[in-house]
Amino acid sequence: MKYAKGEELEELKYPKPVTEMIPSYDSIAIDYFGTKITYRELNLMIDSVASQLDINKGDVVIVTMQNIPQFIITEFAVWKKGGIVLPVNPSYTEKELDYIIENSEAKLMIRSCEAINTKKIRTITTNPETFHEIPSELKAKWKIIDCEEELDFKSLHREKVDVSPNDLALLVYTSGTTGRPKGVPITHKNIYASSIIYKHWFKFTEKDKVLGIAPFFHITGQIFHITTPLISGSEIVISYRFDPTLALRHVEEKKTTVTMAVATAYRAILNEYKGEDLSSMRLWSSGGMPMPRTLEIEWREKIGQWIYMAWGLTETTSPATLWPYPYNGELPVDPETGVVSSGIPVYNTEISIAEDGEVLVRGPQVVSGYWKMEKFRDGWLPTGDIGKIIDGWVYIIDRKKDIINASGFKIMPREVEEVIYMHPAVSEVAVVGLPDQYRGETVAAFIKLKDGYTPNEKVEEEIISLCRKNLAPYKVPKIIRFVNEIPKTPSGKIMRRVFRNERI
Repeated sequence: MKYAKGEELEELKYPKPVTEMIPSYDSIAIDYFGTKITYRELNLMIDSVASQLDINKGDVVIVTMQNIPQFIITEFAVWKKGGIVLPVNPSYTEKELDYIIENSEAKLMIRSCEAINTKKIRTITTNPETFHEIPSELKAKWKIIDCEEELDFKSLHREKVDVSPNDLALLVYTSGTTGRPKGVPITHKNIYASSIIYKHWFKFTEKDKVLGIAPFFHITGQIFHITTPLISGSEIVISYRFDPTLALRHVEEKKTTVTMAVATAYRAILNEYKGEDLSSMRLWSSGGMPMPRTLEIEWREKIGQWIYMAWGLTETTSPATLWPYPYNGELPVDPETGVVSSGIPVYNTEISIAEDGEVLVRGPQVVSGYWKMEKFRDGWLPTGDIGKIIDGWVYIIDRKKDIINASGFKIMPREVEEVIYMHPAVSEVAVVGLPDQYRGETVAAFIKLKDGYTPNEKVEEEIISLCRKNLAPYKVPKIIRFVNEIPKTPSGKIMRRVFRNERI
């Protein structure tokens, strides 16, 4: 059994609620389309909204909105009242929302205009244009609608509920490995640990400006783009949703310094890159999905830096492994599969590889179990990821549930994808196993080409030839299909499962 452990960080032994760690001075906390909110103003707004919330300690409050100031304000307001924040993607359907309301027993929902309304729960509405009007071209693109602002940000009333580090702070629903979404109960202690890990690992200070492009309703946005910068006194630059052109402009004009985003966002940025000055950025990082080796190399060639990989789950409150910082070495790649390493275990965190290759993780940022379900055994989280440890570096090879079984041979889709990405025409690819009466499953590759390339037999033959040259015969795709889009989750992850029911 392979095993690795991160260095000890003394500060992690003394957790505290994150609400107690936000500074209160006149430097900028949030920049929203040019409207700037200081830390002093932010704290007053949090107190004001907290005084409006008719909730008790331990109540679950749904917060469903995009990356707007109100997300941060309402989240901390709920925490000040001792409540539990349940972040929800505002594009959820009524059916999806109803299930979460019922399962979580939520008492209140705070929604922005575009999020679905429901009569099943008390609702407060907020307007994404309250703090700044969204540019008309983006407003049309994102189909933003108008509504009345029901939150009061100017009340001078203050109240405080005693909150313990062991109290629940977040309830985040994740699809898990099977079945309906499962609630992940995250304590203030978990958030403190993950935020402190990021702060010390990546050396956050009050001089940093965070390019806040990961969705706040996702664990990466929660920790890397909200709690870590706030406890560090950094500035958070946000713009409702991710747009690659807008992100490039913000880096150049606002001189942002750090960010974290999924690989598909980096591909979108490269597609729009036209020589903008990105020299202010000291850290580009990525988590949430695999990073193709070819994208890392192309980014280094054009931007001049590596994208620092991270690995974690909702259940690890974001970080479990990170690249050392700063890192000036060669790209760490598994020689067998071509997979880029996700880094080394972070502070006070243990990584173990089970006999079947599944990655297990234990640490102060790891939750104890799922909502209304049994606890994890001995604190070890079974991640559902298959991986390996080489010289202390962790390589996440693939999802356990995505492994293809063709005639008894086990095939990692990501290994096949890495080879297909080597073709210069390929923008995105999803490899899955499709039912096959003879082999059980057959390898199928769904490919989106880059702009300027047209699907044809020549490109298909080149991709097959590339696979035959770099893969064992049983791993070579038997089916190649060109598609206009590769479906993704709201956080930008490629959704392989969409293709598993395809008939070709």
